[in-house]
Amino acid sequence: MNLSSKILVFRFSDNVSDLQITSEVKHFIADLSDVNLEVVNKVKEKFINFDKSLSNKDSSFVVVSEFSFDDDLNIVPTLQEAYDFIEMEEMERELNN
Repeated sequence: MNLSSKILVFRFSDNVSDLQITSEVKHFIADLSDVNLEVVNKVKEKFINFDKSLSNKDSSFVVVSEFSFDDDLNIVPTLQEAYDFIEMEEMERELNN
């Protein structure tokens, strides 16, 4: 199974309640590229908590946003950079095993 099949990308406009997360999904990308700073600030705490819940599970969580709204979250400006970030984290995990 390739890495991209283990990544779930969700956009703020998606109906998140309809997402079907399987045990094969290891990495998450929140695409906030079309969301203004006011909305980002409203969901920021939920993203921080979600990121913490993944910390010991060999999973990655990346936020795509033009705003850098938290120093502890992995925030990148484009979707491609989010994929690249996850790929780099996977390589680091493999090297450390």
